[in-house]
Amino acid sequence: MAVTPLIKPVQNKKGIFYNFQSALEDINVTISNSETAVRFSKFALLRIPEIGTPNTLATDNKIQFLAQGESNIIDGINVDANINLAESFQNYALNFEALLLSRPQYKREEKLTVGERVFWKWLKELGAIRFQNANAIEKNTTALGTEARFVEKPETNSTYNRVVKYIADIDVVNSLKSKDNSYTEVYIHVPTNVGTTPHVLFKSITDANYFPNMTVANNAADPLNIEYLSGRKYNETHPFGLSIKASYDLDDASVLAQIKDTIAGTYAPGNWFTQTIRNSYYTDNYNMTGAYNVAADKVISKQFGVRTVEYLRTSVDGISLDFDLANYKLASENPEIKVFAQFNDYIANRDFEFNAILIYYDTYDPNNLDSNGVPLDIRTNLYGVLFLDRVQQSGLEFQIPVIQKFKPDPLNKINGNAFAFKMNLKLDTSIEDVLIERSINDYSTFSLELFTDVLTQFKQLQTKYNDKLLELDQLSQSVEGLKDLLINTEDQNELKIRITNLETALAANSAIFDNTNSVMQLITSVNQRVDSILTGTSNITISYALDTVRPGEGIIIDRRTPNRIQIANGNQQYNISNMSITNIFTNNVVELGTFTNYVAHTNSGNQIVLTRDLQIFINDTTTAWKKGQSLRLVIDDELVTSVYNIKIYTDATNKMNLGEYGVSIAILNDLDFLPSGNKPIFDIICTDDALLTFRIDKIR
Repeated sequence: MAVTPLIKPVQNKKGIFYNFQSALEDINVTISNSETAVRFSKFALLRIPEIGTPNTLATDNKIQFLAQGESNIIDGINVDANINLAESFQNYALNFEALLLSRPQYKREEKLTVGERVFWKWLKELGAIRFQNANAIEKNTTALGTEARFVEKPETNSTYNRVVKYIADIDVVNSLKSKDNSYTEVYIHVPTNVGTTPHVLFKSITDANYFPNMTVANNAADPLNIEYLSGRKYNETHPFGLSIKASYDLDDASVLAQIKDTIAGTYAPGNWFTQTIRNSYYTDNYNMTGAYNVAADKVISKQFGVRTVEYLRTSVDGISLDFDLANYKLASENPEIKVFAQFNDYIANRDFEFNAILIYYDTYDPNNLDSNGVPLDIRTNLYGVLFLDRVQQSGLEFQIPVIQKFKPDPLNKINGNAFAFKMNLKLDTSIEDVLIERSINDYSTFSLELFTDVLTQFKQLQTKYNDKLLELDQLSQSVEGLKDLLINTEDQNELKIRITNLETALAANSAIFDNTNSVMQLITSVNQRVDSILTGTSNITISYALDTVRPGEGIIIDRRTPNRIQIANGNQQYNISNMSITNIFTNNVVELGTFTNYVAHTNSGNQIVLTRDLQIFINDTTTAWKKGQSLRLVIDDELVTSVYNIKIYTDATNKMNLGEYGVSIAILNDLDFLPSGNKPIFDIICTDDALLTFRIDKIR
């Protein structure tokens, strides 16, 4: 079974790179196979959307962590959005990928991995990205015919913000192997002259490893591990403090899910999938047709307790970027456009923002080439994603800070800017002679041949420079040793001076040692006086600082008698608040007060008949439960339960890690109400404040 990797959150201003397990497995197999080769080839610049609640549901593509599956809305999310991002990626995307790799039917000989399709599904389930069918201006129908291609929703006259802003070829790749280390340097260059890619095509891919209507479940041998990450145990501790509880599309079916076709439509019970296997992931199956290459929007609402979320979701699945320029209408009509860097220099391209980078690689057969030496059978897979910064607060929302790319504007005399990123990717650990392999894009906007030669020279200079630094360090240690010899000679003279001063001080205080009897008599006299004060036989009057005594909760300090205080209990039998007399059917959140609480349900003398289960939440956020503390619940006006239950919950602070209000105190039914004429009285007593266990006594 594949094991879900444990990741750490994004670092401040340093970013972090997460790679996909299927890509590493694919590259390792490729490296060991002489008939296949691998090279880093493409990249995409993303603008991960803001995290928050959409202002306009129809067009806002903001990230909502509660929208993803059921686990988040059941267990709740962290107050730190940066932690939520890492946990979402680890517990949903990487865990989904690990379970796909663990399927007995998984075919590792397939040249396409599942990593990219998992990544886009992860973003889609967060509500971050939406798709529509590409039109004849965007896709080349001459090359594609009726084959479907998709683009993101339009930004014009809309609050939608495209996720994929820019795609291009990787300019330079260096593979460094030496006796000390081995890694691959990937150089990503965004030239000054380019703007956003005019439009980015997506395709929907089906193969033996990822296809419509899949059910991917966690079949752990130990039932206690089923709700946790693939290959992990329920009692494991995450090294960086993240949760290891998996995030599934279907957790335990306790979430109330509703779905509708349009925002103006009417909700009906259901979800975007029809399967019922718990602790599972699902792939789309549009209208039970056995296909998922259809871009249809659905509005989904989820509710669990006091937590709710509403989001818009697109049905297309198996998503991958289309890097074939021949499929782009604008590029196919211009014979001078041969690579994406030239396509991105289109006259209508705009400035853009980005905060993440996708890295892609190709696998191909080096022996299967055309007449120009270009491989004939190339497969492009996603290697990993680089988040450029940690999530930070932006107004009332949260966002990964963006980098702004400006395209030059000759008319307004505005300069553009360029960016370059270098990544060191360790793919193997073989120790061989130094070797630099170079891969340079023939259509790069500037020559990089000399640049790679200079890099090679720098590597050699760096090795020599490190050797010289080691020699200087050894010389420095020798010099410090010589200094110590000189300093020690001076220390001898200083010790002589200190000993002389000590002898002088000892002689000056010798009078004290000559009069030890007088000192002992003084000590004895003081001791006798202290004893007389303690036994009360002394005529010395002692006053106390009574002002330091302060009242507390339920404690009264009476100072009416001068120089005396009286401490009294000021607490009454019941702690009555403004909400003690209330209608628990309409106000079902009860605030816990100190000591003994009293809550009475009234409805102006009118009877209430339940038409659904009534949930009562005891909020212990401000005042925590204490052992022996009680709350009396009085049903003053009739409350007819019929066939429904009254459920009482507490633990608003998630102290027991069961979710907000995850501790069930009691479930009451008609057997508890009918004998008292539907007007019972209950005492709720806390028997253990550490484990939050309770006893219910029926008084009436």
